[in-house]
Amino acid sequence: MTQTTADLGALTRTFYADVDDNDPEVFHRRFSETGAFRFNDLDPVSGPEAITSFVGAWKGNFRSLTHDLERVTVDPEESRVGTEILVTYVFPDGREVKVHGSSFLDYDNGLITGWRVYVDKSALA
Repeated sequence: MTQTTADLGALTRTFYADVDDNDPEVFHRRFSETGAFRFNDLDPVSGPEAITSFVGAWKGNFRSLTHDLERVTVDPEESRVGTEILVTYVFPDGREVKVHGSSFLDYDNGLITGWRVYVDKSALA
């Protein structure tokens, strides 16, 4: 199956929308069985179940966590998407912190095989 630039960009936008909506099946539906997630310099986690657990635990620290995709760049030859993101963290006490970051997603036949997210967490302390 050939993926077009628009397809990968749309897949990335809808993936982030599902993540922000706290869709409980998003990682099972969007990732390959061996897909991996890496957050900053932490060890990667592999497989939809492990990714669901990791992301759920991280998001559990906040009232909400959402992503504004400021720029989406698609490399169709590599089936890779790079994003510039503005992540909004809302703490349980209502305090809101916005952090710029980036993410990179690798695709194979519409499924994510790799997702790497890099944000400066120092503003969250």
